[in-house]
Amino acid sequence: MKKLLYALMAGLVLLTSACSIGSSPDKAVEVLYKAALKNDEETYNNIVGGNSDLVGSIDMVAEMVRDMGGVEKLNFETIKKKNLLKEIEEDLDEQYENPWEVVMVSRKSEDEGKEVMIWVMEKVDGDYLVGEVESDYKEDVLK
Repeated sequence: MKKLLYALMAGLVLLTSACSIGSSPDKAVEVLYKAALKNDEETYNNIVGGNSDLVGSIDMVAEMVRDMGGVEKLNFETIKKKNLLKEIEEDLDEQYENPWEVVMVSRKSEDEGKEVMIWVMEKVDGDYLVGEVESDYKEDVLK
């Protein structure tokens, strides 16, 4: 009986941690970056979902994170839809059936006018998964 209880508790812990990977869009992108650096393909692929542009690109993402100075030097910010340019919001509404959020990743010491990473994260079954990603300038995305 004790063994069964321990097995159930361990399963619950694993389920809870798996569900929390994508609990918020900015946290999901941060976990994705950390997984890429650790070469944790399982976590990486869970967040990438079916995005064919990113499947198998864990090394590329890890290199990008290292080039940006590592996760600890980055800001992960979920952008409110009201702060996006209207045409971007409309395009994303048309493109995605599920709820979506935009996450902007920039260096903490970033000067204005520098490129940032823009992640569109789609909420699927309670987790945030990658919809698309591109580098852009803040002024080309935000009002």
